[in-house]
Order: sequence, then C-alpha cells, then structure tokens
Amino acid sequence: MTYYLFRFAGWLCPRLPTRFGYWLFARLGDLMFFFTAKKQTTYFYNLHRVLGDDARPAQMNAIARCAFQNLLKNYFDLFRWHGISKEEIRTQLAGLHGFEHIEDALKQGKGVIAGSAHFGAWDLFINLAAAYLDTRFVVPNEHLKPEKFFQYTLNLRASQGIEMVPLDVAPRALIKALHDKQIVGLAFDRDITKTGPFVNFLGRPTQMPDGAVQLALKYGTPVIIAFCVRLPDNRSEVFIEPPLQFARSGDAQRDLREGVQKLADVMERYIRQYPDQWLMFQKIWEE
Repeated sequence: MTYYLFRFAGWLCPRLPTRFGYWLFARLGDLMFFFTAKKQTTYFYNLHRVLGDDARPAQMNAIARCAFQNLLKNYFDLFRWHGISKEEIRTQLAGLHGFEHIEDALKQGKGVIAGSAHFGAWDLFINLAAAYLDTRFVVPNEHLKPEKFFQYTLNLRASQGIEMVPLDVAPRALIKALHDKQIVGLAFDRDITKTGPFVNFLGRPTQMPDGAVQLALKYGTPVIIAFCVRLPDNRSEVFIEPPLQFARSGDAQRDLREGVQKLADVMERYIRQYPDQWLMFQKIWEE
C-alpha cells in the first residue's frame, strides 16, 4: 500500500497548484498531530531538549503542530520536485546566503561534503545543486522495504540529480563521488550505525555520526553545513555556513571527537533558534 500511495502522490503532486498542495499537506500534518501526538513520545522528548525545562505545554504543542505541518510539506516537495523546472525551484527561495562557500569549495577539486540536520525544507538544499551547479548529490540512505518501493524512491531522487546509495555500499560510493569532484550529502544529527563519538548536543551527551569528519581529516575535503528555514509563505531562506575547520593534532580520536562537536554546536544554534524546523522523530539520546 505504501508503494502505491507513493506512486499516486508522485503522479498527483506535480499537477497540484503549489499553494493548494502546501495547504493540503499542512492539513494532513494537522491530522497527524491531532491523532498521533500523544504517541510521539520520542519527538516530544527531543523537543523538550531544545526548549528546556521551562517550556509550557501550550508552547510545545504549538511548535509541534507547526513541525508536523513542515514534515508533511516536505513530502509534498519530495513528490513534486521531479515534475518542476529549475526556474520553479529557484522561485522557492526567499533568500540564499553563503552559496559562494559551496562554489569556492568545489574549486578545490576535492569534492564537497554538504549536509544538515533533519531541518526545514531539506529537499530544497539538495535540489539547489541541480538548479545552480553542474554536479550531482550522492546521498547514503537506509535500504527501504519492499524493494520496489525503494527503487521507486531511487528513481524519484535520480530525476532530481540525486544519487541515493544503500548504507552497506555507501563508504565506497561516497569516496568515489569525492574523487569525481561531486557533492556528498549527509545528515549530521543522527548516528544510524551507532559508531560515532559521544559529544554534547542540546545539553546531553549522545552519539553523533562521524563520517563527514573522517573524510575531511583523511582527504582534506571541505565540510559545509546548511539550513533551509521554511517561511510561512512556504518559500525558504537558505543559510550556508563557511566550511568547518578541523584540527590535526596527531591524536586521531581527539581530532574526530572535536570535529563532530563542532558540527553539533552549529546544529544546536540553528535548532534552538528555529525549533519548529527540527523534524527529528527518531530517538537520538539513550537513557
């Protein structure tokens, strides 16, 4: 059913008027909030880490409802990007800050590692490569089931200039992409493999992924973090941070941990400023 629902959405969404499509998916987000919010204990725990102990229930519910809307709007983006032009993608931008950081980083000839948290209109940042640069994004992804559903998702992304690779072959594929001077896209706020170092994030220690820092330290690849803030009119303001600088002290584990901490600090700054944009519904802290 999920596969056929996605196929139908992939056919329908490019045909919907943009304003109506966002309105419709926002209402689906409302339904998700009203009927499942009490079951979303992980999301509310994560949100509580952002807002602190003084957060009032009414404040948390208002932010959560907006986040649920933003999550469903991201699905609308996923299903419609393959059917719109580069010019239409550009109309989604209310502001683009720091794009020169990616352009300058690509000129170094070592590829670029560009990523974000599960934050805002993340698809727009990925599609900027197709709209503004003559390069591709290579993104690791969990191998979804059933297989035909995973293949359909791969085809959707490929039509947008995005190559998704399963996690089991991701390391080799990412290194090849960097050698080919392409952009590797990573999510920096969830360690799926549970192999990264423990760093401080939103006031508590948690494991964070270290792949970006490992590649940067080994190959000298620039690491850039960006955030797409979805605005009330459903356009987005994109903030691209300068490449992070990682120390090489000779202590590999220390350098790795300090590099991951730098990533966590940047994410924390934006998440605290825009809590309704952080769409983390998975568990990232262990009790």
